[in-house]
Amino acid sequence: MSRLRLFQDYPSQVRIFALLLILCLVIQLTGATYLYGRAKEHLTRELEDRLQRAAGIAIKRVDLDPHAPALQSLRGVVEDTGVSRVFLWGPAGRETIVGLGPPEHPPISAVEEARAGTAFLTDFYGDRRQGYYRALLVPLPPDSSGKRRVLGIEARTDLLGFLHRIRWVIIGGYTGGLLLALVLCALFVRSILRPYARLTSVARDLRRAEGVVPQEGSVDIDFVVSTVQQATEALREKEGELSRLHAAERNRAETLDRYQQTILGSISSGVIGFKPDLTIVVFNKTARQIFGIGEEEAVGRSCREVFGEDAEITAVAGEAVRQQRIFSRLELSVRRRDGALRRVGLSSSLLRDGEGNLVGLALLLTDLTEILQFREQAVMRDSLAALGQMSAGIAHEFRNSLGVIMGYAKLLQRNLPSEDTSHAYLQEIVSEIDLLEATVRDFLAFAKPMQLSRVAVAVNALTNETLDGFRQAMEDGKIKLVTDLPQEEVTVQADPYALRQALGNLIRNGLEAMPNGGELAVKVRSDGAESGGVFGGRAGMVEIIVQDTGPGVPHEDIDRIFTPFFSRKEGGTGLGLALVQKTVLALGGRVGVENREGGGACFSIRLPSHERRRVARG
Repeated sequence: MSRLRLFQDYPSQVRIFALLLILCLVIQLTGATYLYGRAKEHLTRELEDRLQRAAGIAIKRVDLDPHAPALQSLRGVVEDTGVSRVFLWGPAGRETIVGLGPPEHPPISAVEEARAGTAFLTDFYGDRRQGYYRALLVPLPPDSSGKRRVLGIEARTDLLGFLHRIRWVIIGGYTGGLLLALVLCALFVRSILRPYARLTSVARDLRRAEGVVPQEGSVDIDFVVSTVQQATEALREKEGELSRLHAAERNRAETLDRYQQTILGSISSGVIGFKPDLTIVVFNKTARQIFGIGEEEAVGRSCREVFGEDAEITAVAGEAVRQQRIFSRLELSVRRRDGALRRVGLSSSLLRDGEGNLVGLALLLTDLTEILQFREQAVMRDSLAALGQMSAGIAHEFRNSLGVIMGYAKLLQRNLPSEDTSHAYLQEIVSEIDLLEATVRDFLAFAKPMQLSRVAVAVNALTNETLDGFRQAMEDGKIKLVTDLPQEEVTVQADPYALRQALGNLIRNGLEAMPNGGELAVKVRSDGAESGGVFGGRAGMVEIIVQDTGPGVPHEDIDRIFTPFFSRKEGGTGLGLALVQKTVLALGGRVGVENREGGGACFSIRLPSHERRRVARG
């Protein structure tokens, strides 16, 4: 049973197979050697028979006397038997040769050996180029002097000579081939059994890990294959489990990423994330709105490239990383891509990994521009209300005094003779009093609290109605009108009369800025559309823009242009634009001004939108 198991063992099978291969090779080599020997033996026997037959014929035909008829007889032997030559050596060593081709001489030692009285078959002589020969040397009976002559029969045998010449090559090849086969088989067996030994060791370890201890000698190829199959199945199951875990983790990561992106895109504060080298990696929607920069323009670039070397936010981010400092509720100014200045509140947070190493910086930005502007507007409204209450009494006193002065001036005009030259002076006094009365009346109107009725106002229609009142003046002043109104009618909650007056003041101001002609543009933008105005587009707001091509507003006057009684126009009261601001503020909006790059001024009124209804542009 153990012997049977031995033959079933894989290493034994491999070794037996190798031995069988070697045995087959030995048999083949032995067979080839046997055939070589048989062929050589057959050719040798055939050669000997031919030489002996030729020698017998030669001895019978001639009496071995070296005269011409004998030579002729020897020549006949060559022709009849097909040998190459016939030699005849006399007692004195004289040689007679009859044959064809160049003479080939057998060794002299062989001739002398035959002369001693023994027939002798020589070894091969000649060469590969001239051919191989063998000769049969036959001693003849001694003559009267007792000396022998030797008869030699030579035949050419190239094949037998070649076989004789390569006999050592065949023997060496047989021996070397057998040794090489043994070495190759040993290497072959080793190369096959070494991986098998490793597989067997691994299979044993795997089975031991499963709690199965294989018996010594019980590990065969089937055991290895079954163990590998079980390991493969286990690996496949593990791979499937890992794939499921990987897919679940990837889905979780994608869900978290979407959730993070949703949070970053939904919060009202701007979030900017930096690497330690201040490369931007996070730039959420609110941050893009604050700076007017697209995500692709910011992410992957440095803070200095995006915001500028001298920007306050660049300095704050650099200081936060260098000094690992945290900022809280810091207020600073940032400039948008379109050049507009925004005020933001900033808080910073240092990002660290589990070991406490700095891995990034996060900035949280809150746009304070609207809040500060509303605060300023509230202060302005309170100031205007206080100014109105204070100045109302003063204005009434002015009007009373002006009424007294006007009465005395007219009384003097009636009582003075008509030819008196003082009438002209009195008329100047009356005119100035009328002008001062109009100014006081405008001031009272400005200082008086506004009583506004709020209704839904169609902005396109109100704009066209307001422009109709100025079309003749535009034609007379050679001013080109350009309008850009949306196809969808937009509405605001406002007092139509007050809003028309405010828009009319801006249009009149633009016309007066172009005494020599020019172009007046009136535009309406809503719901975040790019406006080209002072404030920029914002959802839920309507912006009315009035642009002219005049000289623009002096830079030093921009901050004071809406201040009451400020005017650089001759004869101006400085209340027109102040009244526009008061009206817009009362309607819950904003008014602003800036100079255009190509020249001229741009005034904008921004109000909260009420509703929209689609109408055809008229």
